[in-house]
Amino acid sequence: MNRILAILRTRAVRIALAFLLTALLAGMLIVTIFWSRFDLQWLAFLGGVLFAAVLAIASQASKAEWLVLRRTRQLDRLKEQLSQEAARSRNAAEAMRMLESRFQVVGNALPSLILFVDRDQRCRFHNRAVERKTRLPGDQITGRLLRDVVGSAAYAGIAPRVADTLAGTAIEYETVWDSPGAENLAYSVRHVPYPPESAQPTGFYLLATARVRAPAPGQALAGAPPARAAAGTPGGATADGDALFVKFISDELTHWDDPRAGIIRALEEDQFLLFAQKILPLKADVPDPSCYEVLVRLKEEEENMLPPGNFIPIAERFGLMEQLDCWVVRTLTTWCMERRKRTPSWRVPVFCVNLSEAAVTSERFPRFVLDELQRTGFAAQSLCFEIAEQDAINRNSEVRKFAAGLKPAGCRFAIDAFGSVKVSFSHLRNLPIDFVKIDGAIVQDMLRDATALAKVRGINTVCQKVGIRTVAMFVETSGALDQLREIGVDYVQGFGISYPGPIDKIS
Repeated sequence: MNRILAILRTRAVRIALAFLLTALLAGMLIVTIFWSRFDLQWLAFLGGVLFAAVLAIASQASKAEWLVLRRTRQLDRLKEQLSQEAARSRNAAEAMRMLESRFQVVGNALPSLILFVDRDQRCRFHNRAVERKTRLPGDQITGRLLRDVVGSAAYAGIAPRVADTLAGTAIEYETVWDSPGAENLAYSVRHVPYPPESAQPTGFYLLATARVRAPAPGQALAGAPPARAAAGTPGGATADGDALFVKFISDELTHWDDPRAGIIRALEEDQFLLFAQKILPLKADVPDPSCYEVLVRLKEEEENMLPPGNFIPIAERFGLMEQLDCWVVRTLTTWCMERRKRTPSWRVPVFCVNLSEAAVTSERFPRFVLDELQRTGFAAQSLCFEIAEQDAINRNSEVRKFAAGLKPAGCRFAIDAFGSVKVSFSHLRNLPIDFVKIDGAIVQDMLRDATALAKVRGINTVCQKVGIRTVAMFVETSGALDQLREIGVDYVQGFGISYPGPIDKIS
């Protein structure tokens, strides 16, 4: 608008000058007529000059009128564009409000902790899981420093990672969050800078997922209130909160109208994917230098993937975990057979497969495994089944029977997260265990807690004496790696060693 006014002012000055020049010429003409006594030559000359001046004025006026008309049309178009932009802005704002509302609903339904932390390390967004974990109301979280929300002890362990994230680096790690008055759990944590590609992000999202196994039937997690049975629900009695969680996961994350049918369809259509995480040997003389833990992901639309925490609760609720474990074994053995056909020189690593309580206590599962080994020619000694320590304690007789059915064929067995319940070898006395995986919470604490360090040393010493290999979990730093090497642990595993990736990528 200012530019248009400036142009019009310039044109107006030019027209005024033309009028002044014409008036001056007219005056000169009158004076000349008076002094020349109406000489025809002078009259013709000055008349021509006056006529030319009038034409110039008319031309300037015509151009000015055309320019005003043109600028007016441009102004009308700009007004229309501005109106359209305003409408689009209103629509975008409304859509954003709807998305924020849906995100809040989904975020509050998730068991994972979600925080947005700005550059001043103040919490600007959180979901209900954070309130439950910290035992703080929402108004005492929003706007407070991250250190005050998570506690000084927990913040001391993540402060360097927070600094790296605010420098633009996405970070993944595992940690134990000791929260007064709440259950102490191991968490898989991810820091996501925002904006993602910025070297100076305005903040970051902190996503933390608890790494716990479901308790045995009839038992609750330590520190959790007793669950009220929901009669008539598939897969056995569950707490009302668990049922609500499964409903939200199904509706908001998997978009399945029928969660049970969704899991079955995913199994039948091979919508699950196998991932693997390397287990690194620390000694040159270990008999199995190449080991991996097998993990599962679920394919979504647009090539996205759901982590186990989003579909395992559904499979557990509807009694489908044994079928999922069967799918893992069948897919793994088939993949190895096809890999050997393509590359005959390829040496099959040891694959550690986590088993659910449903598979460990099933009478059908051992027969299924033996049939798959025979069908594919897979070497049984390359298959190691990980059994949760909780299952080894609570279902000891079933675990012994399960192992007795597969050990003669050559399969191996590991106790997962040893020490998470109690550091005791009594429940291992009659089990043919090949590996003990030391609980990651103990491993993470050993550099700052003498008791945790003594536990790691003690577990490793006893295992070495009875011929059981040890694997340290949640290894993230070079300091932890050096300490474990000094202790004499056989293998290490964690984000500091290798991130999980598609099984096709392993060497």
